[in-house]
Amino acid sequence: MKFGFRIPSIRKRVAARTSLPRFVRQNLGLKAPKGMGWLTNPKKAMYNKVYQQTSRGCFVQLLVITAILGFLSGFSSCDLQSTDDSQYEYVHPSVTRTGKVRKAYVRRKVSYSPKAYKSRARSRYYYHTRGKYRR
Repeated sequence: MKFGFRIPSIRKRVAARTSLPRFVRQNLGLKAPKGMGWLTNPKKAMYNKVYQQTSRGCFVQLLVITAILGFLSGFSSCDLQSTDDSQYEYVHPSVTRTGKVRKAYVRRKVSYSPKAYKSRARSRYYYHTRGKYRR
């Protein structure tokens, strides 16, 4: 008896769909009604019942684990406002004039030293003119 995750096998899946006994049962109508496995083959029915209850498909489990981790990581990234470092500042979410929503984020504080101010002005001019007047 196998316990734990079921490992899918394409070879077994194709073999089960194309076997001769299945072809005969399907075409000649020799199938028993659903739920009558206990009458036709009780040993196999008992095995299948226990197997279904003790093993799980791996795909569903992976989805659940991924969803839980994504949910938990969303909570840890939302707590950006509680940074104690004085070099950083919290920028609140906002809406632009065109209606787009800007997400909140943490950035380094803006420096007001003369060198930083000059560099910022130069950069703003460069991107405003798209570098047209720069040689």
